[in-house]
Amino acid sequence: MYSPKRTRKILLLAISLLVVGLVVENALAQEAYPTRPIKVVCPWAPGMSDTIARVVCKAAERELGQPIIVENKPGAGGSLGVNYAFKSEPDGYTLGLPMTSAYLVHPHLRKLAYDPLTCSVDITTIFKYSFGLAVRADAPWNSYEDVIAYAKKNPGKFTYGLGGGIGSTQHICMERIAMKEGIKWTIIPFKGDGESVSAVLGGHVNSVAQGPLAELPHLKAGKLKLLFTLDDKRWPDYPNVPTMMEKGFNFYAVSYQCLSAPKGVPESIIRKLEVAFNKAKKDPAFLKTLGDFHVPVGDLGGKEYSDFWRSKYDEMGEVIKVLGLQEK
Repeated sequence: MYSPKRTRKILLLAISLLVVGLVVENALAQEAYPTRPIKVVCPWAPGMSDTIARVVCKAAERELGQPIIVENKPGAGGSLGVNYAFKSEPDGYTLGLPMTSAYLVHPHLRKLAYDPLTCSVDITTIFKYSFGLAVRADAPWNSYEDVIAYAKKNPGKFTYGLGGGIGSTQHICMERIAMKEGIKWTIIPFKGDGESVSAVLGGHVNSVAQGPLAELPHLKAGKLKLLFTLDDKRWPDYPNVPTMMEKGFNFYAVSYQCLSAPKGVPESIIRKLEVAFNKAKKDPAFLKTLGDFHVPVGDLGGKEYSDFWRSKYDEMGEVIKVLGLQEK
């Protein structure tokens, strides 16, 4: 005989079994992760960033038991690759390698297809890049104070070359220094780091604000001299050269490469990736590669890094607005 009560019980039991089955299946899938190759998207053309990524990913493969393929997707100042990674399926099989500028700078410069505040999860920082202001060895400036004094007496005459160009991390940092010091100096943008260094060596610009990879060979050859770093740390090769933070600033040119995932990747997968890559960052081959490029290992975990750049987000937006750098 038909019984509505009994039918409801059977239906509820069937639904309960289905839900339990899905939960168990999902849990087993997460526990088994990864079961196929992982793709890591580097938003830059072949160079330092993807070279370092390939070495650390090779070390992480040994922890995860699956191949990790680094794929270059350059374009739009790195935004193309970042958007591709962050809009991918949140299953842990497509990850990104954004630099800090993808979070702090680009969203304030132009309208993007991704929102850094809502579309990604940071897993761990891979390396940290820094910048330093250098002049020719025979230049009349020997310190931060010398440059500021000259710039105050000669508004706009002190020039600095940049391979990153207008809106780059070091450009914004240099202009923030100028705002605080009440001075004006002039950026001369170049297509690449090498061109900007060649320009200062040739006497076409007064200084160059680039990283150690571009500047160190010429510093060690005695052709350039480093006046200060746009960083919170001194360069290991030049421990006597001060940082801008030591000059009283509460900001610097933040530039980390971070392994990140699309929002929605299960927490268990994020943790598994974090553990694997933190172990990989201790790999001798990886540390040697960082040494070859003169960059330190990323010292911030995913949550620590996320909290850090998010705390600077609104402030950077105001700075970029004041500087008038937003694209029309």
